[in-house]
Amino acid sequence: MIEAMLAVNGGRFRFDADLLADLAPPVWPEALLVRAQGQVADVIGSYLHLPGPHRPQGARGCVLGLHRSGEAIGISAGTDRAAADVIAWICAVSKVPQPHEPGHVLLLDWMPDPLPMSASMPAEELLRLRRMLRSSFFTGDHPE
Repeated sequence: MIEAMLAVNGGRFRFDADLLADLAPPVWPEALLVRAQGQVADVIGSYLHLPGPHRPQGARGCVLGLHRSGEAIGISAGTDRAAADVIAWICAVSKVPQPHEPGHVLLLDWMPDPLPMSASMPAEELLRLRRMLRSSFFTGDHPE
């Protein structure tokens, strides 16, 4: 299971949960928006379920925890690929500010350090960075 978070770093930009819910079905036809309930609803406004392929042993889809404030989105995905595709999609359709602009967005828990995002960051680049990190971690080739 992959767990990551997109978080706004100051500024006025906010993620629009309704926009994401409206734009998800053409990409994930069975997308489902569920309002959060109970104590978690103090922080999370809703969950957007983006199902993966329906095959035995198939990859799990993705669940987005859309923070009520619009300042963050929690991401839980079955695979690196599913997470990268969803992260790139969110940044593109949300038109996140550029890394040097106020309110830019950081990807947390994908790499050891927060990764500044842009609206044009492709899923392939996210996967390349993650593979590069894993490769250097497991081979012991750590920069000094």
